[in-house]
Amino acid sequence: MMVENVSRRYLGVLGFAVFLLAPSFDTALKYLGTKGLVLYFVIGTCIILLGHRFVMPVFRNLISERHATYFAIITFLLLIGIALYGYPIANSGRFGVGSDADEALLTAAGELIRGRYPYYLQTYLGNQISPLPGAVLFAVPFVILGAISLQNVFWLAVLFIAVRYFEKSSVLALGLIWVTLGFSPTVLQNIVTGADYISNSIYILVLMWILIKMVSDSTASQWKRLVPSVLLGLAFSSRSNFLLLLPLLLSILVQTSGWKSAIKYSAISGLAFLLVTVPFWLYDPPGFAPLIVQAKKLRAIEEVLPFAGVIIPGSAVMLSMILSFQKLKSDCILFFRNCAIVQLFVLFFTSAVYSIKLGQPDLYLGQSGYGMFTLFFGALAGWLNIYGRDINDPTSEDRLV
Repeated sequence: MMVENVSRRYLGVLGFAVFLLAPSFDTALKYLGTKGLVLYFVIGTCIILLGHRFVMPVFRNLISERHATYFAIITFLLLIGIALYGYPIANSGRFGVGSDADEALLTAAGELIRGRYPYYLQTYLGNQISPLPGAVLFAVPFVILGAISLQNVFWLAVLFIAVRYFEKSSVLALGLIWVTLGFSPTVLQNIVTGADYISNSIYILVLMWILIKMVSDSTASQWKRLVPSVLLGLAFSSRSNFLLLLPLLLSILVQTSGWKSAIKYSAISGLAFLLVTVPFWLYDPPGFAPLIVQAKKLRAIEEVLPFAGVIIPGSAVMLSMILSFQKLKSDCILFFRNCAIVQLFVLFFTSAVYSIKLGQPDLYLGQSGYGMFTLFFGALAGWLNIYGRDINDPTSEDRLV
């Protein structure tokens, strides 16, 4: 039994390594090539396994809750400095064309603030604006403050606070942030370039987490359920790939709170999604850029995979529905893991088809950042699975899925 528990524990650590490292394959491939990508994964996995065996026991013994809070403050202050210093350099053009994901939000939010339709203009790279209206609304406060480069740092801090609150441990939350920053170069790249993939993923994850916890808590006030329901509906109006997670969300709500509550709060989120999305589409259906951009990406590979626009999302929905039949608990570990699996499936399926088309490895148009849609779901699930039972008790058994 002891050997079996140890084997399962290290298998869980290996799964965590996959979810932590795979989302940065695009960056590794871009700068290191195929051989470098393989080395990145092998070396990274070995370090994570060794860290679990030798570093984490020391970390858990030496770092107190108070010290973890201080270290977290220092960490986020450093990230603010990195973002403020690196963002102008990344956008200067001195090191390539960079990303225009931040420019898309700046342009769309700026137009919206001025009372104009946000989807007519293009970015400096000539791309149409792809984020849905919810993502634009979430970016508006940062655009008004002139701090779009700090959006990702803000939501990383929100993730820290959420883990600290739900798991009652600053040590656990700090460890997750440090490991993510240390092993995912795409996270740092997104912070420097201002791309919103980190922010987008985290506010979806955190709002789902809050909703599940509040709906499953019979003592929670009504407003504590309504607010995250509405905000989650707005968050789903960010990028269409997150809609693939709806079967999983409905399943965990049903399993933790019953059909009545699940349907009620899902309907509220759905209504919020429609109210923030449909008016922009009705204003000018042919000019609603998010749908146009999504269609173009999938049409570009239909010469390799006919009906890719139906097959890829359709197969992802099927996978999401199959995974939704698993027993999901309110600790959300298995739920987050399944969300990561669905997102990773879409990424690798699309990347495989693009690679066939180009005749060489290509991780989704060579764009750095799409793996972020998987990273935080998978990393959080793995981290809580390994260490989440009692971070302050090194002798406790690890929680295993």
